Amino acid sequence: MTALKFLAPLALALAAAFPSGALAQSVEQSLETAKSLEASARFGEVIDALAPHRDLARADVDYTLASAHLNRHLMDPGQGNDLAEAVRLASRAAAKEHGPSLYLLSLMHGNGWGVVQDAAKSRAFLERAAKSGDIAARADYAVMLYQGRPGLPRDVATACALFAEVLVKEEIGMVASYYLGLATARGECGLAPDMPRALVLIRRAADAGITEAERDMGRALETGEGLERNLDAAMTWYARAAAKGDGFSMWRLGMAFVSGVGRPQDTVLGVDYLKRGVEAGSADAMTSLAALLAAGDGVAQDFGVARALYQRAARLGQPQAHRDLALLHLAGQGAPADPAQAWVNYSKAVALGVTAEPRLEAAIKAAMSPAQLARADAELATWRAARP
Repeated sequence: MTALKFLAPLALALAAAFPSGALAQSVEQSLETAKSLEASARFGEVIDALAPHRDLARADVDYTLASAHLNRHLMDPGQGNDLAEAVRLASRAAAKEHGPSLYLLSLMHGNGWGVVQDAAKSRAFLERAAKSGDIAARADYAVMLYQGRPGLPRDVATACALFAEVLVKEEIGMVASYYLGLATARGECGLAPDMPRALVLIRRAADAGITEAERDMGRALETGEGLERNLDAAMTWYARAAAKGDGFSMWRLGMAFVSGVGRPQDTVLGVDYLKRGVEAGSADAMTSLAALLAAGDGVAQDFGVARALYQRAARLGQPQAHRDLALLHLAGQGAPADPAQAWVNYSKAVALGVTAEPRLEAAIKAAMSPAQLARADAELATWRAARP
């Protein structure tokens, strides 16, 4: 008898020795092993542990493998086709309305990981994941509803209900605690404004390491709103948030070191924090660093770089940046004088809340020709019409 004739009986014998329940148990054990490896960021080993079960098309296996492929790519982008595999496996599981996989696809489309970045698709996957009951997706969806997004109107009532639902979950509950704290401070979610109660919720989130909560604890302690003012404690909270990349906190620490208020004066360190704040996208850091560069205060004077920073901040809606740009345009610092643009920026600054300066206004108007004034007013009319 040839070896081929033994194959069918051997397969039947193996099936009898290892029934389907044993195979299922093997999958469960592999998933437990994968979970432990994942906690140690050993994503390649997660993939190896689940490799024997890759073709089962089980949603939980596909999701765990997809996450491992994605995380391995994020840690080491040189790993071949990890992103393609992550998309394929997550999509196969998502077709079964598997919540975690839908949420993973939302993150991938939102960040452009393995797919074309697409905010609409990201939101659609997030909504499906939230409806499926995935708790992380429900928390993220609640944040989107609370803040509002293009194409997704702000819905505080629904957001608050979701926050209350996920508040009992440990890590996600800390995010919910932060946003419920904001809602309590603002008198939303059917609650009366109550800053002390709000700060209890925000402090809970801050203690758990939620960056936005750490920043807001710094703000509250700096201003004394809702609790006793303590500038040193405020800076400690800002430092925690800045270490995680919060631009506002980097700006506040930078200004504390530059001014010597709240921290010992150290212009070099202060400028370094401001530069990091600029990299993090803080319009306040851009404006403050631009002011130092324009004045040559602690740094070499550079009107060109100052103007560029002011322009970036102005595009983000920073009022003081518009006001200071008006001065540069009027004086011709960093570029030829342009009184029309001086008038445009001064007018925007006042509209955004900067106190009017009659002497500056008069100086700009005196420098403009009728044609320049007409051009500036036309630009301002377009800007005002486009404002919310």
